[in-house]
Amino acid sequence: MNQIRRKSSFWSLAGPLLGYWLIQMAVIVVVELVIAVPTMSDMLRELSSGSVSSQKEFAEFYVSAMETLLRQVMSYQAQITAAAALGTLIMTVILFRKDRQLEVTYNIPQWKKAPVSKYWPVAVMGIVGCIGVTCLSAMVQLVLYDPQYQDATAAVYSSSFPVELICLGIISPVAEEMMFRGVMFRRYRENRGFFYSALWSSVFFALMHTNMIQLVYSFLLGILLSYLYEKFGSVKAPVFLHILLNSGSVVFTETGVFDWLGGGAERMAAAVIVSAFICSAMFVLIQKMRDWGDPNPPEKPKKEQDGSPFDFM
Repeated sequence: MNQIRRKSSFWSLAGPLLGYWLIQMAVIVVVELVIAVPTMSDMLRELSSGSVSSQKEFAEFYVSAMETLLRQVMSYQAQITAAAALGTLIMTVILFRKDRQLEVTYNIPQWKKAPVSKYWPVAVMGIVGCIGVTCLSAMVQLVLYDPQYQDATAAVYSSSFPVELICLGIISPVAEEMMFRGVMFRRYRENRGFFYSALWSSVFFALMHTNMIQLVYSFLLGILLSYLYEKFGSVKAPVFLHILLNSGSVVFTETGVFDWLGGGAERMAAAVIVSAFICSAMFVLIQKMRDWGDPNPPEKPKKEQDGSPFDFM
């Protein structure tokens, strides 16, 4: 069976991941500096005016200035997230296209893609699943309160509806899917089985989220998104579901749906149960579809669990 021969199996996986993190960090730092410059200029101007004379006044001024600066940056979290995502998207699209060209060079059969008409269960799963997951997260927060998660959520949803929808509902999920499914999962699949590839690409996807609730959710979501990629044969499937989940969260938050559901524990519990039932039914329908995806999947190694997650062989 034909396979892509890479110079370094380690760097073919670790390289894109390292580049993704570095680009994100660099873009975030630059954008935050741009946002902070006007506020910092005002602070320096006030200091130079002589209005702060004593050490006590300087300490109070410093604390107040830092709080103002932090609020200023936090109010643009959606835009900062989108800017970082766009920066990584340039890299991942280039890598994705090069990988498809390598497949042609090595005479590797291209993945067959499911027609758009087969995507309707994914659409239902995305819309309904968004409600269930959000309600379940809210119920978990009642038991395991995480102030970091609450602060992060409040900051992200502090922008206007159009900004949230574009930045969080579209740009961010597209960038994440191109990296963790389009590049990471697909490169693992060159020489590994599905479960190994889905597991490790989902682990790295989950590690991009800093709190426990999002980490667990992201890992499980990553497994599902990898399965959709494998089943439908196109990165469009996981991108579509991820966009619906994120966009649905924005729309239902802004329209007050989640506020209404959060008005009673019974409503949230019912929403979780109904959502789980519908999503399970959609998953069964997807399972019963014919397999598109890889026409010649790599043979599963005898000890696939051994070795580094950055090694192919």
